[in-house]
Amino acid sequence: METQDCVALVLVYLIIAASLGISMYLEKKGSAVDTRKVVHIGVGNFVFVWWMFTENWIMLAFFTVPFAIVLFLAMLKDNAISRSKLGTLSNQGHKTGLFFYAVTITILVIACPDHWTAASIGVVAMTYGDGFGSVIGRRFGKHKTFNGKSFEGSLGVFALTAVMAAVVILFYGFLASAGLYPAGAYGGMVPIWAACLIAGALASVIEMVSKGFFDNLAVPLIVTLAMALLGL
Repeated sequence: METQDCVALVLVYLIIAASLGISMYLEKKGSAVDTRKVVHIGVGNFVFVWWMFTENWIMLAFFTVPFAIVLFLAMLKDNAISRSKLGTLSNQGHKTGLFFYAVTITILVIACPDHWTAASIGVVAMTYGDGFGSVIGRRFGKHKTFNGKSFEGSLGVFALTAVMAAVVILFYGFLASAGLYPAGAYGGMVPIWAACLIAGALASVIEMVSKGFFDNLAVPLIVTLAMALLGL
C-alpha cells in the first residue's frame, strides 16, 4: 500500500463521516430534508477520490466490502450497528436500499478497473440522479407514471445525471491532462454532451420502471455498461 492509497482512504472516510454528520445535524435541527438521501448523495462523492487507489484490492478490503458488511448488519435487529444512526437510516425507505448501494459499488470496483469514468457516471446516476430525483419528485411530483414515480422526479433524475456526468468527464479529463490519470483525453464514440444526455435518459427510464431497491442495482450497472460501450 502506497502513501496515496492511505490519503485516498482518509478522504473516503471523511466523505462518509461528513455525509453522516450533515444528516445527523439536519435531523437534530428538525429539517424537512430527507436525511437518508443526504447520505445517499453525499457518499457518492467518493467517485472523485477512487482514481487515487493504486490497486483495486485496497478499495475492496478497506472501503467497499467493510461498507457493505456494516450496512448489512444495519439491516438486522438487535446489534450495535442496527441501533445506531446508520441502522435508523437503513430502516427508512427501502430497508435493503443502502446495502445494495454498497454491493453495487463493490461490483463496479471489481468489474471496471479500466473504466473509472464510465463507472463514476454510473455511480452519480445512482447518487445524485436518483437521490435528487426522489427529492424533486416528493416536493413537486404531480404527474404519476410507473411504480408511484412522477414525471417531475424522473426529469430530476435525467437533469442531475446529465449534469454530473459532464462534471465527471471534465474532472477525469483534467486529471488526464495533468498526467494523473492514464486514460488520456476524452475518446468516446459520441460527443461529450451526447454521452451525458444518454446517461441521463437511461438513468431516468431505469429508475422509473425499477421497483423498490432494485434501482440501486439497475441504474448504476446499466449506465456504467452503456458508458463503457461508448468508449469511456
